[in-house]
Amino acid sequence: MDLLTKLNPDQQKVVLTTQGPVLVLAGAGSGKTRSVIYRTAYLITKLKINPWNILVVTFTNKAARELKNRLENALGISTHSLWVGTFHSVCTRILRYENQYLPFNSNFSIFDSDDQKAVFKKIYKRINIDIKEFPSAKIRHIISRQKSSLILPKDFFGFNERNFYSETVFKIYEYYQNFLIKNNALDFDDLLLYTAILLHDNEDIRKKYEQKFKYVMIDEYQDTNYAQFKIVNLIAKNHQNLCVVGDDDQAIYSWRGADIRNILNFERDYKKVIKIKLERNYRSPQSILDLANDIIKFNKKRHAKKLWTKISSDEKPILIKLENENEEAEFVAEEIIKLKSQNTSLSECVVLYRTNAQSRVFENAFIRKKVKYQIVGGVNFFQRKEIKDIIAYLRILVNPQDSESLLRIINFPPRGIGKKTVSGILDFAAADNLTVFEALSKIEKSGLTSGSVIKIKTFTEKIMKWKTDSEKLPITKLIKRIVKEIDLINYYEYCNDPKNIAREENIREFIAAAEEFAENYEEETGEQPFLTDYLQNISLQTDLDTIDENEEAVKLMTMHNAKGLEFEHVFVVGLEDGLLPHSKSIEDNRELEEERRLFYVAVTRAQKTVHLCYARTRRTFDTIIHTLPSRFIVEIQDKYLDSVDYSFFNFHKMKRSVKKPQKPVIMDNEKYFKIGQKIAHHKFGNGIILNIEGKGKDAKLTISFANGKLKKIIGSFVKTL
Repeated sequence: MDLLTKLNPDQQKVVLTTQGPVLVLAGAGSGKTRSVIYRTAYLITKLKINPWNILVVTFTNKAARELKNRLENALGISTHSLWVGTFHSVCTRILRYENQYLPFNSNFSIFDSDDQKAVFKKIYKRINIDIKEFPSAKIRHIISRQKSSLILPKDFFGFNERNFYSETVFKIYEYYQNFLIKNNALDFDDLLLYTAILLHDNEDIRKKYEQKFKYVMIDEYQDTNYAQFKIVNLIAKNHQNLCVVGDDDQAIYSWRGADIRNILNFERDYKKVIKIKLERNYRSPQSILDLANDIIKFNKKRHAKKLWTKISSDEKPILIKLENENEEAEFVAEEIIKLKSQNTSLSECVVLYRTNAQSRVFENAFIRKKVKYQIVGGVNFFQRKEIKDIIAYLRILVNPQDSESLLRIINFPPRGIGKKTVSGILDFAAADNLTVFEALSKIEKSGLTSGSVIKIKTFTEKIMKWKTDSEKLPITKLIKRIVKEIDLINYYEYCNDPKNIAREENIREFIAAAEEFAENYEEETGEQPFLTDYLQNISLQTDLDTIDENEEAVKLMTMHNAKGLEFEHVFVVGLEDGLLPHSKSIEDNRELEEERRLFYVAVTRAQKTVHLCYARTRRTFDTIIHTLPSRFIVEIQDKYLDSVDYSFFNFHKMKRSVKKPQKPVIMDNEKYFKIGQKIAHHKFGNGIILNIEGKGKDAKLTISFANGKLKKIIGSFVKTL
């Protein structure tokens, strides 16, 4: 098979350039995976390089499997002795082989994040660390960064200023590392750390792998950290037969420790680098690529490149302004329903947002309209841990016999009721044939220590107080009171870990959801809802068992999770300052550039169409705020977008006029209604038509009213203005 016939000239150059350092700047959708696969095949079949002398490092296990499968199935090349895998899998393999030089044996365990949490809990208890002053997640993050920088405890103060805080971090780090070694265990950072140290400190081992891996290829090089850079450099710096493939415009993982400087400085780190740009895109039409190029050009820290394609399209990306986040979700749902009616698979549609908390309104809209969806890289909003914790509090107030919910929150947030105490409570309940809640109310008879009894009585009194409150307080006030009295927001704010920041945002979103439910319920019934009404509403929304996972579904995901994926139709939502760019990134130029790269990644997922959406107002916590369009969409030139304003109150003039007015759905001679037309209704007041189903006066109209509500009404019941 002629390996070059299926490649364009730039891809061919990647395959044929086998000697010396090669930097492949592979733009989105440019066929970099194909280039890596064919380069590997070329080395084996044409240059007769032994497979075991080639190292190919991929970013994910899925990518490694794909590379192996395509080599074997399409090209008939055995990959049994080829080293292909992620950095972590390759390093694990090396460490198991070379354990005689390391402080652990070949049967070491690998601790995941949950294991780490459990270990840290023991350490804090053992050495008496105040978790409020030294939040566990924050300390784990600091230690992870130390390891990524190849700093062991013994080297800690060579790189960190000595003060009370750093001395405590050092103490925890030292204790943690000793604990791992005593337990013959490594965490994920250790896999990289010990491999880099082994290659650096042991010349024989370094030469062994330098001679073994005569050809090294690294995919997604822009996502490597310092430890990964060092491992690659130690293996390849002498023979220099290193090919790195990546795109600095898609570097979006600095919060994981990735360092964009690795790809930006590659030409400084190696001699006589051959740079190859893959700029031809095989995924998107030129109209989308023009938009993407215009977005990313404002970044300064990048290799200049410009995506192009032979795919043409008359459709430009569309920028849509909506009144609020609910109308945004309604709009997206309606557009996807239209696409489905045109024989588009739901699985070819994706909704991309900056934070997981934004998924809630889209889940609600899709459930109402019976559009199947799947959250990728996350869980259903109401099934997330922090949300289920609050729901557990609420369920106890309605049904004290719900022991599962009670045990879930009896020591969350931590209130000193430990496992031993819980075990004593369960034994007492079983012996006296009581429910867990009944056992709590009679805890003096349990035989537990006086300290445990006091803590349990304090907790039980709070539950009883909230139960009384639930009978007279509106739902939102009740939830806010519980959240405040258990200090839940502060509990998450104590930690700078990204997961806990997201959980804090989800708590606020949950309160916003309760407020919205109460408003809608009162409008429809004229009464305030009971807590049982809200819990029933939640139960219906979380019961997704009827959705077959094997069937097609719209994908909902964060922009971070979309990297490496592609869809025919992409809806990028929440394009407002504070969401994208995120409020925590606006003041830092490096972080701002990464937020812009995130936007670029989102847009370049699209194969056919892109809809960019933002809202004029958005509910945050239980307050409605006026928003500003993302600075990233303000930067875009008018010629690359068609713009439509669907917001009822046009307080902020659009930067762009409507390029392509929406065509009315009605096709007969008598066009009673048009999209965008203003109407009046005797009950709901003035509104604007967003969609039309049917013809003439009897058409079904989707109308956005001045009060922010969306209604479907037969045309004969409205008057045109």
